[in-house]
Amino acid sequence: MSVALRYYGDPILRKICKPITVITNKIRQLIQSMIAIMDKHDGVGLAAPQVGHDIRLFVLRNYIDLENDKWKLSEPRVYINPKLSFPRKNQVIEEEGCLSIPKLFCRVTRADFVVIKALDLNGNPFIEKMGGYNARVRMHENDHLNGVLFIDHLDVKALREIKPFLREIKKKYQSI
Repeated sequence: MSVALRYYGDPILRKICKPITVITNKIRQLIQSMIAIMDKHDGVGLAAPQVGHDIRLFVLRNYIDLENDKWKLSEPRVYINPKLSFPRKNQVIEEEGCLSIPKLFCRVTRADFVVIKALDLNGNPFIEKMGGYNARVRMHENDHLNGVLFIDHLDVKALREIKPFLREIKKKYQSI
């Protein structure tokens, strides 16, 4: 499977992705390529449509808090056919960015906690309960599987302010 990072304006970023019915060697190769691209671009997560594949799959690395306000990233995690639920109503506003919209960071409101059910690389089901920034990353990547970008969560005023920047990204990357 070929992989190349896709950017704002690419129609695949707006597609609702299809479930994966069988985890093939091609899917496993795609996952390895996605992890390599995520790491190359200093990303924390990456969804399949961001590399041109309309399937329900994303990869990410957890933030792990250490002592003295330091942190590190976990080994890569794989999420196949994820389903999210939000048992708490609390919302938080944090800055987000996206590899498909380079150099743009905006404050986005999201739930502060999520429960995620998914399959791992071997097709085994698992459930995670996450709060904080790790929950946000899962929500962000899962949005990609539904054709939603983080900018879709912005209010009209904020969206109007970034429109020129979005036009530039679209123009720059359409020629690639």
